[in-house]
Amino acid sequence: MRRQYSDQLEEDISERLWPLYGTLMHSILEEFAAEEEHVETEAIAEVDGFRISGHMDLVVTADGLLQDYKFTSSWAVKSAKTEGKVEWDRQLNVYRFLLENAIDGSGIPHLSTIKKLQIVALLRDWGPRHERDGLKPVEVIEVPLWSEAESLDYMRDRIQLHQAAQGDTPPSMCSPEERWATPTTYAVMKKGRQSALKVCHSEATAQDWMTTHKKGEWVEQRPGQNKRCESYCGFGKQGFCPYQAAS
Repeated sequence: MRRQYSDQLEEDISERLWPLYGTLMHSILEEFAAEEEHVETEAIAEVDGFRISGHMDLVVTADGLLQDYKFTSSWAVKSAKTEGKVEWDRQLNVYRFLLENAIDGSGIPHLSTIKKLQIVALLRDWGPRHERDGLKPVEVIEVPLWSEAESLDYMRDRIQLHQAAQGDTPPSMCSPEERWATPTTYAVMKKGRQSALKVCHSEATAQDWMTTHKKGEWVEQRPGQNKRCESYCGFGKQGFCPYQAAS
């Protein structure tokens, strides 16, 4: 989609503020990195005849540690700490694979294994209210290590998706996790109250709850959303994504 619509896509420069902060963070890391620390390292590995590259924020060879720094929200960190965050797991495990299987001329010479993966999350909306939830302004989140087979299977799947989307053929629809999708729900409501008495995943269940508990006056449908598509993805917001346009 970027190849097709890059000349038509418009972006408000103010929306580049957080990526700018990320660039500044990388500059600070480069300036103060110790001898055994590698900042902004590029690694390239070959998978089924394709070259895949990635840029890693920080690799500490003495500890076998790979870190990625992110300016993110407190909600994202709370979710990652309780439920995990699949896109972070994928990103860092692919980076690990690339580093450990890097072709000559890329990666870090003589690096054998990465033993630990971490997200260093800088909370851009942190405040005292988040401290009550046990969150610090900077949170280090451990990312689970995949086997090499898991990483390889994931990359092969992405290569197939990339190859399928050639010319005018659109890519396959992003997964619910990638879209940050929330389902349509049905809320039991009553006059004089703004919040729901009960939220259900089907209208029939909501009606049954009203009958059983003899509470509530009507059922309100709350349509599901693809939050990433609607608020963060330029292709979705500007109507270039065929799936978002059809929803």
